[in-house]
This record gives sequence, structure tokens and C-alpha cells, in this order.
Amino acid sequence: MLATGTDRRFALAIPGGDTAWIGVGGKFSGWTLSEYRAAQDAIVLVKDGRETVLKLSSSTIGAADTKATLADAEEVLNKMKFEEMFGKIIEQQKRSVIEMTKSMTGKMKGADSADVAEFQAKVMDMIFAEMKPEEMKIEIAQIYSDVFTKSELKGLGDFYGTPAGQAMIDKQPDVQKKTMEVMMPRMMAGMAKIGPMTAEFTKQQAAKKKAAAAEAAAQATPVVSP
Repeated sequence: MLATGTDRRFALAIPGGDTAWIGVGGKFSGWTLSEYRAAQDAIVLVKDGRETVLKLSSSTIGAADTKATLADAEEVLNKMKFEEMFGKIIEQQKRSVIEMTKSMTGKMKGADSADVAEFQAKVMDMIFAEMKPEEMKIEIAQIYSDVFTKSELKGLGDFYGTPAGQAMIDKQPDVQKKTMEVMMPRMMAGMAKIGPMTAEFTKQQAAKKKAAAAEAAAQATPVVSP
């Protein structure tokens, strides 16, 4: 079982066959995982109206307070193909920012979108040059070992070792790309509202400053008694 917060995922396997991670309500090979019985450390599978209670392969999930080691975290990151995945994500982020820049500058008078995009590409290269995958991997491993317990990292490693886990890793950059394509129009719509908001805010601040100056001048004017 992989436990993250209140979520529970169970690794089900058919000897010599398929393996899957599913939660309560999920289906696997014609069976439905209907219930998790924490007191018994068991799950209930239902098929054709028949219930089968299966004890987890380990009687305990693992001590929640068992501290993970860097080696535990590095093993998970290796299964995640961290350096390859991180490199792809960085490249995708750079392309997304450049495309967004092109879209923004294309609507600006007097702006050469090609020149701006080229400059933006140089800026992004400079920024992301500091994010070397091999160095980031060491720091991320430290974060994983601090945040996750030993048993949780084992569960993550088991998942990423499955075909589904590997598919998730391999397709993550594509998922991120498509996510950015969904987000970008919304981001642009929001940014279009920033100009009028900024102008109105500037106007309000100028009026506030003018009123404060007038009040200060009034208070400084001496009053002559008759």
C-alpha cells in the first residue's frame, strides 16, 4: 500500500501477469476493490457478487516515522529517470515562455516579436543554465528524504517501476506541454486586464498623494488671531 495523506493506493498483481495500483472503487482484472480494512490490514475485492478478503503482503505498512535516507530517495529518482525527465520539462518551459512572449509582443505597437523572442530565449537559457539536472537531482533527493518516510519512498519506487509508472514519467513533458496550452489563453486573458487595472491604480495613487499634500499644506498654514 502507498499512503499519501488520506489517499491509499494498493498494488495488485497476478503472478506472471499484470500489475496495477488502484484505490478503493478501482477495478483490476475484473475485480473491484470495494473496501480497505485498516484494523485487519486487508482489502476486500468483489467479483460477480462474491467477496474475497486479501491480507496485504506485509502485515504493516511500515513505521510512519521511519526516516528515509538519501539512498532511498536516489533510488526513487533513478526509477523516475529524473535527469532525463527534468531536462525535458525545462526545455518545454523555455519554449512555452518564448511562445507566450511572441504572443504578447505581437500585440504591441513598435515591438519586433522576433527580436524580443530571441532576447527572451537568451534570458531563459541564462536562467535555466543554473538548473543542471545532475545537481538538481542531489538537492531533490534531499527534499524527498526529508518529506517522505522510508515506506512511502518504497511505495513510490514500486509504482514507478511498473509500466504505468514508467508511462507517467515518459509522458509527463507532453502532459505539461498540453497543460500550458490550456493555461496560456487564460493567462493572456488575465494579463490583458492588468493594463487598465494598473492605470486605475496609478490614478488613485496620484489623487491620494495630491490630497495628502493639500491636507499637509492646510495644516501648515498659520492662523492669525484678530
